[in-house]
Amino acid sequence: MFKQERRLGAIAALVVAFLSGPALANPFIIENQEPEQQFTSVFALRYWYGFDSTRKDLYGLTRDTLNSRLTYDGMQTHSLELFGRVDHISGLFWKGYVGGGLLTQGHLQDEDFPPGITPYSSTNSTLQNQAIGYISTDFGGALLRGSTFRVDAFVGYFYFHQRMKAFGCQQTASNPLVCAGGVPDSVAAIVEDDTWQALRVGLNADVPLIDRFRLNLEGAWLPYVWFSGTDNHLLRPDLPIPIREDGHGWGYQLEAILSYHIDDALSVGVGGRYWHMQSSGYSHFEDVGGVAQPLDFKLDIYGVFLQGSYRFPPF
Repeated sequence: MFKQERRLGAIAALVVAFLSGPALANPFIIENQEPEQQFTSVFALRYWYGFDSTRKDLYGLTRDTLNSRLTYDGMQTHSLELFGRVDHISGLFWKGYVGGGLLTQGHLQDEDFPPGITPYSSTNSTLQNQAIGYISTDFGGALLRGSTFRVDAFVGYFYFHQRMKAFGCQQTASNPLVCAGGVPDSVAAIVEDDTWQALRVGLNADVPLIDRFRLNLEGAWLPYVWFSGTDNHLLRPDLPIPIREDGHGWGYQLEAILSYHIDDALSVGVGGRYWHMQSSGYSHFEDVGGVAQPLDFKLDIYGVFLQGSYRFPPF
């Protein structure tokens, strides 16, 4: 009896010593795991080379009569852009980019039509001293997520500004009065300063390809676009101040990026994009004693960009 009690006491002492020892020595205690990262982020620097075309149609008192058409064409964009994206473990995310640079080259064709002017007039001017700037910001969430892919939906806001300045004037049609004798390219003729703002609704997909290549596709519908601008005809004494312009409309934006991941953090890529926006509104000649006239604007920009990006750990 005494031996049995001693044996039971020894076993109890061993159990107490085992349970009171270091946690790592106790196989019945599961160590607390590090919590999964709540946020991940990636940032990229881009250079965008593209082509810009802007056209505006000015009507008479109604859109039944086209008075004039100004076409700013052949412009090239050179801009630097900073992109960022922050993802939450829930699938929610924010992304956006900001950029700006120069519009180079290009020309302006200024057409005037009968019966507003007779005969038909068409003049050419060169474009110089031009600039662009833009911002895009989106909030959204994942529709589908796998270990290597995801499909997102988002809503956002887009802002775009451009300034175009035309120099000189050469008549290329038969009107003997408009730009009679020609105006040299050293003389500024017209300054167009435009701002576009828009709501964005879209889808984004990021999928793996072979090896370390990935493809990112994005399409955004712009259901509501606001336009505001000024037109300053510097050579017309009857228009002593810039004429206000405004309107609203719609548009769309498409983008694709093919990237190569050097490692988990660094990647390089090449992308392409196309932006289209248009608006219908008015040119406010009442500011100079006239009446407001209907005005339609269209903007198209497309091009390619190079990208270098860095993803912050954990990956």
